[in-house]
Amino acid sequence: MILRSILGSALLAALLFGAEANEQAGKMKPMFQSVDPSKATLVGSGEDKEYCAVCGMNLVKFYKTNHVYNGKQVASLHCLYELTEGKIPSDAQVVDTKNLNLIDANKAFYVVGCKIGGTMTRNSKYAFSTEADAKEFQAENGGEIMNFAKAYEIAGQDFEGDNKMIKAKREGGIYAHGKEFYEANCEKVDPKSFKAISELKAHLKKVCDAKGASKAPEYDKHLQAAALYLWDAPANLGTSDQASKSKQKAQKAERIVVPKGARCPVCGMLIGKNPQWATMMKTGKEELYFDGVKDMMKYYFEKGKKDDQIYVSDYYKLNKIDARTAYYVTGSNVLGPMGNELIPFASEEDAKTFAKDHGGKQIVKFDEITTLLVERLM
Repeated sequence: MILRSILGSALLAALLFGAEANEQAGKMKPMFQSVDPSKATLVGSGEDKEYCAVCGMNLVKFYKTNHVYNGKQVASLHCLYELTEGKIPSDAQVVDTKNLNLIDANKAFYVVGCKIGGTMTRNSKYAFSTEADAKEFQAENGGEIMNFAKAYEIAGQDFEGDNKMIKAKREGGIYAHGKEFYEANCEKVDPKSFKAISELKAHLKKVCDAKGASKAPEYDKHLQAAALYLWDAPANLGTSDQASKSKQKAQKAERIVVPKGARCPVCGMLIGKNPQWATMMKTGKEELYFDGVKDMMKYYFEKGKKDDQIYVSDYYKLNKIDARTAYYVTGSNVLGPMGNELIPFASEEDAKTFAKDHGGKQIVKFDEITTLLVERLM
């Protein structure tokens, strides 16, 4: 069964692909993909028109990566790939990232792999109506310019890996949160009576208002978690015991928390802008944060301290893992905030899957990373 997307509560906001978490407690910065509702074109006419037909996510919130095909509007190229079952459509539309209007996808210029987070993928994909606009965006944010056919092909290469990450995040707590919200605030519904998750979510919006839930912060994210909990039934609903275990797993899945204003000591970049790439090093009582493995290793070699505690973020799960036990993929087509990167994984199996999907040239362990290898990535 093809996986659908995830979106959790405010407490699970860090699970969003490309979402920029505000470092002020309880608040969120508007994501790059988001626009004012008055500037968004929604092609649907039903009650579910504001939600992705494939994943259920809010189309306005992820508007800059929206695609339209056969009268259905979806939140991302990942969702379009799922909707079309891997068969490239000839008449799809995409939102022009700059001008916000719908344009012919086959005439668009896509910037793939820029430093700005994407939607439903770690390998971002943004479209423009002119090559000049794409080049302007690329100059500021990096990435590679290509046509729709190539971007669609890359979405296909990313698909399995992105779904693996999606699955891990759902099982890491979103189902548990959705179950909790649904049972406390919603009238009971039969998910099998809906043709799409967008229809289910639209219905939940009408029946999940117990105790004034609709006034709660990040209400749409609560609805999304509840919709996913129901839509993925029966396999992922589980028993109360399973839900409890899922919640415990989420609590144990520690992430690298970047302090407000922390800058990489190598390049000076604000780490909080791209927290999914964060690494850290504990030297005595001092904690240092880096915008990626590459800069961290450069610092490590220059300082020559071998007894430090070093942690990196697993690419798929975003968990904090010991840098010395991780597996790193080099030479792939996925770029970090500073370009070419050593991309970390907790397991060799995940590293091999990623390397296969993204053209990785080599998988190395921590002790196999050399100054020459790091220099080649600079």
